[in-house]
Amino acid sequence: MNPQEPTGKITTPTWTDIRRKLGQTDMDYVIGIVKALFDFSKENRTFLASRLFPETDWSALLEKCRKQVREAVFPDPPRQIRLGDARKAISAYKKATSDLAGTAELMLVFVESGTECASSYGVDYESFYNSLISMLNNLLDVLCDEHNRGLLERFRERVYALEEKASDTGWGYADSVSERLAESGLLDDESEGPDDAAVAGTEPDG
Repeated sequence: MNPQEPTGKITTPTWTDIRRKLGQTDMDYVIGIVKALFDFSKENRTFLASRLFPETDWSALLEKCRKQVREAVFPDPPRQIRLGDARKAISAYKKATSDLAGTAELMLVFVESGTECASSYGVDYESFYNSLISMLNNLLDVLCDEHNRGLLERFRERVYALEEKASDTGWGYADSVSERLAESGLLDDESEGPDDAAVAGTEPDG
């Protein structure tokens, strides 16, 4: 075949191409496409429900994801830690539901579970602690947003408790947690926050 000869195929359509095509397409056909997407995966069904029915109760899905995150970050009995799986579960929940409170809950579970794992098992690699601090930063960005005061009050005590839980971990993790919380200003909002955690010089894993 002559490489210059048209094949009848086009390059992968962009969103602009798809939007234009949908505007020219019969509504019944568009509904059929959405139905096919709905049938294709549970993730698609969750996504469509969240956009069309924002009042949907996501508690069952949240609990399922919460267990996935906990098990991946703090496996019991001890076995391979799967931080990547936990992050994917959080990202998938956020994208599918747009549930900010639930996403913040999963972020906090990630950090809490990782801190407990380090304290219990003595995790000994730096990347593990870096991942926990990265997730803590993401959580604090959400909680410190002035539009999310309700979330801040909901999670404040658990965030405070992270300092104490981190006190017997290594690789400077306890110091990092204290520094991040101090920088966020959350500890200044309430005089009842716990004392600064002691620094422990042991190890991470991750």
